[in-house]
This record gives sequence, C-alpha cells and structure tokens, in this order.
Amino acid sequence: MLENWLSAGSWTQEQWLIVSVMIFVVVASLVMVLRLYSIYKMATRKRARPNLRSRRLGG
Repeated sequence: MLENWLSAGSWTQEQWLIVSVMIFVVVASLVMVLRLYSIYKMATRKRARPNLRSRRLGG
C-alpha cells in the first residue's frame, strides 16, 4: 500500500486532486497564521505620540 502512494506515476486523477487540495490547505493555513502574527505584532507595538502643543485662546 505504501508503495502505491510513493510511486506518483500510478496515481489516479482523484489522488492527485486530494493531494493538491491538501497542499493548498496547508499553504493557506501557513499564510493565514503569518498574517495574523503580523497583525498581532503591529497591534502590540508602541507608537510614538506626536508632540502637540496646546493652543492658547485669546493670545
């Protein structure tokens, strides 16, 4: 059974489809995890606050 799975030349179309869908799911999951990590990193980063002076009224 393992020999049949290791020899890609004897695969049917359904087996190729299953493998390609599984690879797509793995790659999409990795991309999603990386994107979520980068969003989390941006959200927790300290931002520099602008040094704004208060405006004097009537001056």
